[in-house]
Amino acid sequence: MWQANNLNPQPTPPKIIWSGGDQIRSKCVIGLDRDGVINRDLGTYCFSPATFDPIPGSIEAIAELRRKGYKIVIITDQGGIEKGLYTQEDVDLTHDYMFRLLGEAGCTSIDGIYYSASSRKEDIYAKPNTGMFKKCEKEVPGIRFKEGYYVGDKIKDLKAAMNIGARPVLVRTGYGVETEKELNKWTYRKVKQRTIIFDNLAEFVESLA
Repeated sequence: MWQANNLNPQPTPPKIIWSGGDQIRSKCVIGLDRDGVINRDLGTYCFSPATFDPIPGSIEAIAELRRKGYKIVIITDQGGIEKGLYTQEDVDLTHDYMFRLLGEAGCTSIDGIYYSASSRKEDIYAKPNTGMFKKCEKEVPGIRFKEGYYVGDKIKDLKAAMNIGARPVLVRTGYGVETEKELNKWTYRKVKQRTIIFDNLAEFVESLA
């Protein structure tokens, strides 16, 4: 298992820890950020089941995505690993808990989950860079982000979507309200033109056929 090393500036490939394999469906991929989209982002790191607090309706929304036949990939930065605040094993245990909640809601598989161990701008795997997205496309059959969406609550999420060619989706949960205001800056005019905005993940899922 990879251990974070603050003295090593080299990017570390993200880890996929759950895949639906042969259960991949026919519709396009919906990429999801985690913190602020699926679970509440309270401004502190979420690295244990005790700190994983689902946003109301988000777990059920993911299950509905699966029922509608969409591919689902969760792509999240977990920079606290490199900072030594928690370990990769902590993240895996948190995701195991999230998967249990998804299973209870009727979602028995997703197509993949990737996380980076840093949030450094120069890390090719940290958003808004596209390393995790490209790795996913290589490893998971049928995933083409140019044909899908990526849902997030921060500017870096929307920029990552733009960089990989996915349609950016902003939700107003997490830091979404602040991000919506930030989109009015001239710097982000092209991102704003492409971005569609919803109150939460459930509302976005409801808009899909």
